Amino acid sequence: GKKKNQHSHFLSILCAAPVSKPTIVTSNITAVETKDFSLTCQATGQIHAYQWFINGVAPADSRILLSPDKRTLTLIRLTRRDNKGPYECEIRNPFYSNRSDPFTLDVAYGPDIATIVHSPNEYPPGANITLSCVADSNPAAQFSWLHNGQPVSNSATFSIIASLSDAGTYTCTASNSFTGLTRTATKNIIIYAPLSKPTIVTSNITAVETKDFSLTCQATGQIHAYQWFINGVAPAGSRIQLSPDKRTLTVSRLTRRDNKGPYECEIRNPFFSNRSHPFTLDVAYGPDIATIDHIRDQFATGINVTLSCVADSNPPAQFTWLQNGQPVSNSASFSIITSLNVIGNYTCIATNSFTGLTRTANKTLMIYAPLSKPTILTSNNTAVETKDFSMTCNAMGQIHTYLWFLNGLAPGGNRIQLSPDRRTLTIRSLTRFDNKGPYVCEIENPLFRNRSDPFPLNVTYGPDIATIVHSANEYPTGANITLSCVADSNPAAQFTWLQNGQRISNSATFSVIASLSDAGTYTCTASNLFTGLTRTATKNITIYAPLSKPTIVTSNNTAVETKDFSLTCQATGQIHAYRWFINGLAPSGSRIQLSPDKKILTIGNLTRRENKGPYVCEIENPLFRNRSDPFTLDVACE
Repeated sequence: GKKKNQHSHFLSILCAAPVSKPTIVTSNITAVETKDFSLTCQATGQIHAYQWFINGVAPADSRILLSPDKRTLTLIRLTRRDNKGPYECEIRNPFYSNRSDPFTLDVAYGPDIATIVHSPNEYPPGANITLSCVADSNPAAQFSWLHNGQPVSNSATFSIIASLSDAGTYTCTASNSFTGLTRTATKNIIIYAPLSKPTIVTSNITAVETKDFSLTCQATGQIHAYQWFINGVAPAGSRIQLSPDKRTLTVSRLTRRDNKGPYECEIRNPFFSNRSHPFTLDVAYGPDIATIDHIRDQFATGINVTLSCVADSNPPAQFTWLQNGQPVSNSASFSIITSLNVIGNYTCIATNSFTGLTRTANKTLMIYAPLSKPTILTSNNTAVETKDFSMTCNAMGQIHTYLWFLNGLAPGGNRIQLSPDRRTLTIRSLTRFDNKGPYVCEIENPLFRNRSDPFPLNVTYGPDIATIVHSANEYPTGANITLSCVADSNPAAQFTWLQNGQRISNSATFSVIASLSDAGTYTCTASNLFTGLTRTATKNITIYAPLSKPTIVTSNNTAVETKDFSLTCQATGQIHAYRWFINGLAPSGSRIQLSPDKKILTIGNLTRRENKGPYVCEIENPLFRNRSDPFTLDVACE
C-alpha cells in the first residue's frame, strides 16, 4: 500500500518536477562470493520507473532478481567474475530520466587454497629455509604459521637456519575476515643430520658352509635406503636375497669360495651416506675328507712310527685317534714304538664343532717281528724208497708264506706235492737218486724271512739183489773156502748164511777149510729192517777128495781073436769122467765102442795084432785125475 501511495504520489508529481541523480545503496557492507547481494536504487522525486543496466545491458539471468517495482536488484550466489558489473540504475517519469554513477561490485572471496610455494621438503643442518604461503583472496589474506602446532610467524614468508629442531610439520593458515573463510596448507620439513657409520651384524656367530647366513646393516639415524656391496659390486645371483627394506642380506647355501666377500653396507638419505667397514665372511666348512698321511701299513718291531691325520676344515678340525676302538690321542699326530701290541685298526676322527661334521679315516697297521729259524719235521722216522714221505716246515711267528727249495731250486714234477698252505711237502714214491735233496724250507712275511738248515734226505732202499761174489763152486778138501755176500742197500743189509737150510753165519763173509761135509747148498739172505725187504742168493759148493788109482777089469778071462772083449775101468770116488788111451792115444775106429758113461770099452772082433794095447783107463773130476796101470791084451788064437 505504501508503494502504491508512493507510486500514486510520484505519478501525481511526474509532470511537475525533474528527477535528481539516483544512487545505488547496497544491502551489505561487503559483497561476499556465494552469498546473495542486493542493490537498491536510491532516488527522490517523481519517479515513474526504475531500470537497471549491468555492463550497459538490461539484466537477463535467472540468478538476477528484481523487486516488483524494479527498484531493488538481487544477485543470487555472487561470483567474483560474473557479478562485478558495473551496475547502473535509471529513474524515469514522462518528462525526465536520470541514471546513477556506475557501481562496480568488489566481490570478496577466498582464500580459495593456501599453497606453500615451491621449496624443498628436505634440508641439511645449516641450510637457509624460506617458507612462503600464497592464497588467492579478496581482500588479501592474513597469514599465520604454526610449527608442530606452535605459532612461529604472522607473515606470508619467513626464514630460518635449519637445525634438527626445525624438522616437523609447518602449517600455513590463510584467513579472510570478510568471507570468514580460512584455508590451511601443510609442509613436512625433514632435516637430515650426517649419518654415523653403520655396522654389520650377523644372524649366527658362525657362518657354516651349505647353511643360510644373514647379515643385517645396523645403523641409527635418518636412513632412507640401504645398499649392499659384495667385492665392491651390487649383490647378484639367485642365492643372495635382500629383505624388502634391503637392510638384511641373506646368502643361501654358503660356499667357502664364493661367499667370503668382503661385504659392505651403505646407508643413505637425500643428503648423506655412510658405508660400513668391509666385513669378510669366515665360512666354516669341513672337514671335507680325513686322510691319514702317506705311511706304510707294515713295520718291523722297534720302529718309531708317526701317524698323522689331515682334514681340510675351517676352523681347523679337532682330532681323535682310536686304536682298535679305544682312544689313544687327541692330537692330529702321535707316535708309537712298534711292537706286536700295537697291531690293529687305527681310526682318525676329524670333527668341526662349528659345522657339526665329522669325518673318519682308517688304517690297519701290521707289525712283524723277526722270524726264528724254521726246522724240518718228517712224517716218518725213515724215508723208504717207493713209499711216500712228507716234510713239514715247523716254525712259529707271523708266517705268511712257506717256500721249499730242493737242491736250491723250487720243487717241480708231479711226484712232489705241496699242501694248500705249502707248509708240508710230500714226495710220492721216493727214489734213492732223485729225492736226496738237500731240502730247505723258508718262511716269510712282508718284512722278514728265514731258512731252515739244509736237510738231506737219507732214502732207505734195498736190498736190491743179493749176490755171492766171485768164488769157485768146487774145492778140493783142505782148501780155504771164503764166501762173501753183497747187496746194494741203505742202510747196509744184515746178512744170514744157511748151509743146506741150517744157519751157519750172520756176517756177510765167512770161511771154512774144505772137507767133504762142507759140500752142499749155501744160501745168503740180505735183509733191510727199514725197507722190510729181503733178498737171497744161492751157491752150490762141491768138495772133491783125491781119486785112488783105477784098475782095469775084463769081461772074460781070456781074450780070443774074432771075439768081442770088454774092459771096465774099476774105480771109486767122485768120478766125473772116464777116459781110455790105447797105445797112448784115444781109442778110434768103428770096432771100438765106449759105453755112454765111457766106463766100459768094448772091442769087436779082436785081432791079435791090432788089439794088444797097452790099454790105460783114466778117471777125473774137476780137481783130480788118476790112471790105471797099463793093461796089455794077450789075444789067444781060436
